[in-house]
Parts: sequence; C-alpha cells; structure tokens
Amino acid sequence: MGKKLKIILAVFWIFLCALLGLFSPSIPFVKELFEIKTVNVKGTDKFTEQDIRRIFEKENWFFLDKKKIKSQLKKFNFVKNVEINRLFVGNLDLIVLERKPFAYIYYKRKRYLIDEEGVALSPKYYKINKNQKLPVLIYNDKSIDKNKLKKVALIKESFKDLLDVKKFYINKSQIACLTSDNRNIIFSIEDIDKSIQRAKIFIKKVGIKNFKYLNFSFESMVVVRR
Repeated sequence: MGKKLKIILAVFWIFLCALLGLFSPSIPFVKELFEIKTVNVKGTDKFTEQDIRRIFEKENWFFLDKKKIKSQLKKFNFVKNVEINRLFVGNLDLIVLERKPFAYIYYKRKRYLIDEEGVALSPKYYKINKNQKLPVLIYNDKSIDKNKLKKVALIKESFKDLLDVKKFYINKSQIACLTSDNRNIIFSIEDIDKSIQRAKIFIKKVGIKNFKYLNFSFESMVVVRR
C-alpha cells in the first residue's frame, strides 16, 4: 500500500469517526443507550425534580456538555459552584456548593439577604429562623465591596464569644459595631487585623463594661467614652 493511499485512508477514518461522534447522539439506539437515567444531587435540597429533569432530559451521558450544564445550574440563585461526575452509564453525581446566608444588608434603602460575597439570595430558597441570628449590615458606600464583607465576617468570628453584635455600619474607612447592650465599637477597614488585636488586648486588660463608645481604628491610641 502506497504512502499516499495510507494518508487518504487515515484522513477518511478520522472523518468517519467525526461524523459518528456528531450524529450518533441522535441515533435512537445510541440515544436510548446513553440517556441519563439517574442524577444524584448532593449538597443541596433546593432543586425540584422538575428542575433536574428539564436540564438533563435532552442530554446524553456519553456526550455530556458539562460547561453548558454548569451554566444552566448556576442560574439558580443558591448555586455557588457545581461539579458533575459520571458514574456508570446513565448515572451522574451532581455535587453542589450552596450559597449560605451571611447577613441582612440595608443598601440604597432596600433590604437584602446576602451571602458572604454580597450576592443577594432569593427568599424563595431560604427560610431564616430566629435561632440563626444573622447580623444586620447598614451599608453606606456607593457600591458593595465583598472585601469589606470579609472584614465584617472576620470581626464577627474574632469576637463571637466576647461581643453580641446586632448591627454593623460600613462607611468608607470604618466598620462600626452596635452591640445588643448598645455599645458602639469602631474598627479600621484598612488596618483591620491590628484593630482587632488592639480590641482584644484592651478587652482582656480593661474590659468594656464601663464604656459605651470604643474606637480601635487609630494606630497609636484607643478612644473611649463612658
């Protein structure tokens, strides 16, 4: 067999395989063989059976377009990330990382339930009970900065056993905390770690019960008022 003939046959074979890959999903036998029969959803209970059926009923297990499926799933407000794993033929694992409620935020005269990245969560998917005690954020900046929200989370975590903060006021360079016993405690956004450290040292050495206002946003001093 000549070299040119071998090349022609190889090209023809590649072309034939490409045609088979293109049209085989529509062949009834192939379609039935590789149809998706079971989707095991893990990490959330917020999808309905109809949601899953609508997304996967026209898909083919073998020729699954994961990028397209992920894009459709992320249109659901509660989905932060998703992984799709093929199991045996016709079966999939759908592993969902769900967005978690972080706080209620008042922004431009409206109230939203948000996650820690500032994404507004639909009340349709979340029922908050009284035991969750989500903080309230009064956000006065022009736009929501998720880095500032991370600093609110850092304050909340750092003082979870020391302070019962019911409201956070975010305004430019400062985060002000209003506690359940009406104390105002101020932290620097730009220097949050040092602000938190100053506050911890002050609370340990002096305490806060005699003060209604404590400002830890200054590098060289702590400002307090009784």
